[in-house]
Amino acid sequence: MKSNKENYYGNLSSLVYNQSKPPGTSIDGDIEFYTNELIKRDGLVLEAGVGNGRMAIPLLRKGISIFGLDNSKEMLAIYEENLKKYNMESQLILGDLINFETNLKFETIIMPNGSFCLLNRNDIYSVLSNFKRHLTENGKIYLDLIFPTSFKPGNIHEYDFILDNNDTVKIKNKSISIDWLLQKTYTELEYLNNSEIEIQPFSLWWYGVEEFKSILEKLEFKNIKTIKNYNNIKNLNLKTLTFVFEK
Repeated sequence: MKSNKENYYGNLSSLVYNQSKPPGTSIDGDIEFYTNELIKRDGLVLEAGVGNGRMAIPLLRKGISIFGLDNSKEMLAIYEENLKKYNMESQLILGDLINFETNLKFETIIMPNGSFCLLNRNDIYSVLSNFKRHLTENGKIYLDLIFPTSFKPGNIHEYDFILDNNDTVKIKNKSISIDWLLQKTYTELEYLNNSEIEIQPFSLWWYGVEEFKSILEKLEFKNIKTIKNYNNIKNLNLKTLTFVFEK
C-alpha cells in the first residue's frame, strides 16, 4: 500500500483524474472564463498546478502560450502524453510552488478551480511571494478559491471506475472532518487496482473574502478584485470566487 504525501496525485489518482477529466473538461465554466480572460492578454501564462492539461491544452489550442508547473511527476507525464495526443507544445517544470525557479517572467499566472486551497495555510505567503517574483512588471494573477458548501463529515462514497484498458479501480472517498476554526476540511481517497493500493490524503483550506484581500494587501499586490462563479449569473450560490490582482 502506498500512502501519498498530502494533496499529491500518484499513479492511480492521476490515471483516474485524467480519464474522468480529460483535456477540455470544463468545470462550472472555468475553461470558457479563462479563455475569455487570457485571449485578451499577451505574453506567457504560468498555470500553477497544470495537472493533466485539462485547462492548459484548450488554452494552447486557442493560441495562448502556457508554461505548466506541477509537483506530481505522474501528472506531468500524463500532461506530456496529452500534449503529443493533441499535437501541442508547452514548456513544463516539475517543482514545488514555494521553491520553483525559472529565469522566465510571466505576464499572467493562473491557479484555477480551487487548487490554491490545497496549499497549506502556512505556505501561502511564500507561494504568493514566489509568484510575484516571477511576474512581469504589469503581471496579473488569477486564483480561484472554493468553499466547503457541501462537505459532510462522515460521508463515505464507494464506486468502481473503469479505465480505458477495462481495468477496474475501486475508489473509496471518505469525508473525515471539518475544522471551522482552522477553516480546513480533511478527506481521504483510497484507490485499489489489482494489487496496487494508493491512499490520497486531501486537506482543503478556505478563506474569507476580506481575510484573503488583507493577505494580498500585506504582500503589496494592487488592483484587487473578485469575480463570482466565473461571471455565471445563473448560479445563485457562491461556489467559486476568483481573485484577480496585479504586481
